[in-house]
Amino acid sequence: MTEPSWESSLAAALTGADLDLPAVGSAASLVDALAERGWTAEAIAGQARAAWASGAGWPYPADAAALARFGAARWEAALSDLRGRLGLAVAVQPPSRRTRLSADERRLLAEVPPHHGS
Repeated sequence: MTEPSWESSLAAALTGADLDLPAVGSAASLVDALAERGWTAEAIAGQARAAWASGAGWPYPADAAALARFGAARWEAALSDLRGRLGLAVAVQPPSRRTRLSADERRLLAEVPPHHGS
C-alpha cells in the first residue's frame, strides 16, 4: 500500500474520510478537488459540527507518519490555509487590555491552600 499524498492527508483531517487524491499542487486546487468529490465548504462545516457534537473534535488528528513525512509545521500551515479558503478558520482574539481586577478576582488571588500558611 502506498503512503497517502499530502493532499489526501489534509483532506482526511478535514473530512474524516480516506480520499485518494492526486497531487494537485496548490490549496486552491485541493479545495476544487474536494468539491468535485462532494466535500464543499458546507459539507465540511457540517462534518466539523457533527465531530464536535460527538466529542471527537475537529479537525481530525493527522497521521503521525504524515506529520513526520511532511513536517508538522508545514502540514499545520497548509491545513490552516485550507480552513481559511473554506471559510472555516478560527478568529483569534487578542488578549484583553483590562488591567483592573474585580473584587472577586482579588479575593481569589488572595486565597491560598492551608498548607501554604502565613
